[in-house]
Amino acid sequence: MHHRTVERADVGSAPQNQFINVTILARAVADHLKDALVNRTGSRRVLNLAEAAEYCGLTRDSFKKKVVRDRLRKVRLDKCWRFDIADLDEWIDSHKDQIAEETAA
Repeated sequence: MHHRTVERADVGSAPQNQFINVTILARAVADHLKDALVNRTGSRRVLNLAEAAEYCGLTRDSFKKKVVRDRLRKVRLDKCWRFDIADLDEWIDSHKDQIAEETAA
C-alpha cells in the first residue's frame, strides 16, 4: 500500500499528520465519476426528444428544428422520436462551433 503524509491544520489546533491511501482515494473518485456519468442518462442508449435536447444543451424547440434541418438520425418508437446517444455525440462533434455560439448567445 502507498501512503502519503499530509500536513493539515485545523483552525485553532496544532498541525497533525494524517495518512491518505492514494490508491483507495483514486478508486473512490473514479467510481463516483463513473456512477455520475451513468446516472446522467440512466445508462440507456436511447433518449426521448426532451432528454436529447437537454443532453445537447439546447432547448426542446431549438433541438427539434436542428433535427429537421440537419436530418439528425432518429428512431420512431410509439409515434415518438428517440435518439441514440452515439448519434447525438457524433452530431455534437460535427457541430461544436455552431452549438457553442448559440448556447453563448
